[in-house]
Amino acid sequence: MHRGTLTLVIIILCFASVASAEDWTSVSFPDDAKIWDMGIDGSVLWFSTQGQGLVGYDDGSWVTHTQSDGGIRNNNWNYGLLVSDFGYIWVTRDGASTLDRLDDNGTFSYKDDDLWSYYDYPEDLANKRVFSSAEDSEGRSWFGMRDENLSRTGILELFIDNSDTTTADDEWFHYDNVWTPDSTSFGGDDVRALLVDDQDRLWIGYYGSGIDLWEYGNPRVFADDVWTHFAEEDGLPEDDVHTFWQGSDGTIWAGTLGGLAAYDEQSGTWSTIPGLPGTQARSISEDAQGHIWVGTSAGIAMLYANRTVAFTYTTDDGLADEQVDHVAVDVASGDVWAVTKDNVADETTLNVFRSGIVEGTGTLFVYPNPWREGVSEGQIQLYGAPEGSLVEIFDVTGEKLVELPPSEPYIWDSLDDSLNEVPSGVYLVRVEVPGGEVEIVKLAIIR
Repeated sequence: MHRGTLTLVIIILCFASVASAEDWTSVSFPDDAKIWDMGIDGSVLWFSTQGQGLVGYDDGSWVTHTQSDGGIRNNNWNYGLLVSDFGYIWVTRDGASTLDRLDDNGTFSYKDDDLWSYYDYPEDLANKRVFSSAEDSEGRSWFGMRDENLSRTGILELFIDNSDTTTADDEWFHYDNVWTPDSTSFGGDDVRALLVDDQDRLWIGYYGSGIDLWEYGNPRVFADDVWTHFAEEDGLPEDDVHTFWQGSDGTIWAGTLGGLAAYDEQSGTWSTIPGLPGTQARSISEDAQGHIWVGTSAGIAMLYANRTVAFTYTTDDGLADEQVDHVAVDVASGDVWAVTKDNVADETTLNVFRSGIVEGTGTLFVYPNPWREGVSEGQIQLYGAPEGSLVEIFDVTGEKLVELPPSEPYIWDSLDDSLNEVPSGVYLVRVEVPGGEVEIVKLAIIR
């Protein structure tokens, strides 16, 4: 292949910036709200709080739903939050007035057209705290709780909304080891995490009791139930389970107070992921390219698809505090949102990282950047190059090293056209799109 040169003046003028760790910034919550849970609906962030009811944030604008609005029924101790794929925001709490559901009718800051629905558990479930929730493909909602009396194990409620116009035909089903026939596999009385996976199986995470996988089929029929229990002996790093996530590749992730674990469907075991900045995996999310973001007790980790940690972010990188209770990714913009906590002052802060990791925008993005030997398995990816583009790699002297074959995304194995490994340094990815327009992005390689 012919080697050419690239004018360095053009290189300097045409560099495209890539988001870096220094781009973490803080956003102040209104009235120093204490955050219990966070969910994301497109670009809108929702927070259940202690003291300020339900709080929403969208592009610099805040909305607060409190009792004085005639909306949410309790400003305090709103533990759980479920952003429904069917257009609702569920808020869960303890005791009476257990569940409130908001339909904001698509107008974020205007509350006069909000529609609130209210649901209460039977009287004998009044002393339960609802910490977790999940939704299946049919819109049925599951709620997991802790029994403050420690008298029952399991403690799940299934809600089936049979009509959007009335609550009269709604159905509730209660599950625990006492009330539910043949359901004797509940591992504990403190349900902290729920996930309905793409096979409509229910994953139940307990505080101190591991995980149950409940293949329930028809939730009204118990004869066909299949239960599988997982604990530390099955590979979990800890039996205190805090959160679940199912990745776009189907992987089931569990965040525990002893670390992050991924489930192997074939072997039925879990593997612990090394390299997190903190021992506790408290929250999990995913960006548009399938990278897993994990909030921990000492910062944030981003994982490649091969389950290795690519980058970690701590207070040295701009996070307001070490403990990260919640992480959520806006896949359209690439923004990564995190709620950090100062345990001494008992204060929470909203943090944002403009990662630039997006899909389908037409903008160029090289990933990973920097590339670290032994982490990314030799593959450097260029996203956003239109079909038919000419993609070439140059060193900083302007010498052409290789031309990449067309693919989506474009892939570079960090070799030149003589199949020699390029050394550590800064490299230039030149993209000439059909029609002649040229864009150049820089890439760092660390060996």
